[in-house]
Amino acid sequence: MKNRNITGIVLAVIYCVVLFEILTDAPPGEAPNNPLWVYAMIPLGAVVIISLFDYVIKFDFFKK
Repeated sequence: MKNRNITGIVLAVIYCVVLFEILTDAPPGEAPNNPLWVYAMIPLGAVVIISLFDYVIKFDFFKK
């Protein structure tokens, strides 16, 4: 298995959690009113972040 960049994975998980909380935030008693394509940004953004840290930035804060 390829050595994965741990910093990218940690940032991608944080991104997923924060974006999920933002997208599901709604006033009490109401359902969130977002189009379906907005929820596709969660996994796509995670893939972009991991790819950036694996192939472009190549800096791993956890494996100095």
